[in-house]
Amino acid sequence: MQYKNILVYLDDGASNAERMNTALAMARVHDARVTGVALNAAPSLQTMIRAGIGGANEILAANQARSKAIVEEFSALAENGDVRHDTRVIECKEGRAAQKLAHLARNFDLSILRQANPDRPNAELVTDVAEAVLFSSGRPVFFMPYIGAHAIPCQNALIAWDGSAASTRAVHDALPLMESMKEVVILVVNSDKQERTNGEEPGSDISTHLNEHGINNRVSRVHSDGISTSTMILNALSDNGSDILIMGGYGTSRLREVVLGGVTRTLLGSMTVPVFMSH
Repeated sequence: MQYKNILVYLDDGASNAERMNTALAMARVHDARVTGVALNAAPSLQTMIRAGIGGANEILAANQARSKAIVEEFSALAENGDVRHDTRVIECKEGRAAQKLAHLARNFDLSILRQANPDRPNAELVTDVAEAVLFSSGRPVFFMPYIGAHAIPCQNALIAWDGSAASTRAVHDALPLMESMKEVVILVVNSDKQERTNGEEPGSDISTHLNEHGINNRVSRVHSDGISTSTMILNALSDNGSDILIMGGYGTSRLREVVLGGVTRTLLGSMTVPVFMSH
């Protein structure tokens, strides 16, 4: 299995360079085509005028120029790396950008997005994009930390396994990544609370399944003893030297309010390595 068609979200954030390099590295491994997408999501000219914002035309022109420069930089990198590529600039009204990107993402094997930096003015837009693509595209998402990722391509994965449909889908969507990895650790937190099939210990069956795909893996069962599940996962990432987390995305809407209301909030907010998620 391979990812043959990859989307990467581009912006002017500090992590953009590593995001582009990650997309191009994946494209080389999978002999894939990668499309760099930038958003030009500005308020309408009429809205800006009504709000009394001066220089509306100049602001809109500056946004367009910035988006064009971002995709041109990506295109130059892809050409230098001899990677098949395309670029898009999504022009839309404010409030429509996230859903437009999610709609486009339905046509790709994988979308590479970024974690929102709470100290940046575009944090709300980045979070909206993450929500929309994760829940509306029907495709897996590779989230990059805003601090960057320093081990690409990833070699050691940690799967947060709870036997749910979401985690199952994430594992299967991530098979093209895991097939070339050195080791995959299947983390089961509080296995005594998970459903068993014919008496099998939680994690055993999915481990056998990964073996059939030639993926080197092992199961790690831990008990929280009052510690939060998110903390257990973060500790396991460090203890196992994992450079990517694979997990299911939970919820139905409003990433900040629903999905980020539990384990996912902590992990995406405290991201130290890329997080691969499916919903």
